[in-house]
Amino acid sequence: MDSKRPFEIAECQQAAKGLKSSWQDMAGSEALIRALVAERNGDTSLALFWTEVHRALCQETNAF
Repeated sequence: MDSKRPFEIAECQQAAKGLKSSWQDMAGSEALIRALVAERNGDTSLALFWTEVHRALCQETNAF
């Protein structure tokens, strides 16, 4: 993900799927850790991307 351009919702959903396949039930935690690291490194756009990935994971979990 190039943090210098706006991200697409589809990119967030794809990243969510990737985290879910790698991290299973810890995927949400991993997304938030990545958001924290990005923010600490001064990359607010990337931090927002990872929080959107977390949101996508939450919506997937709460789907009925």
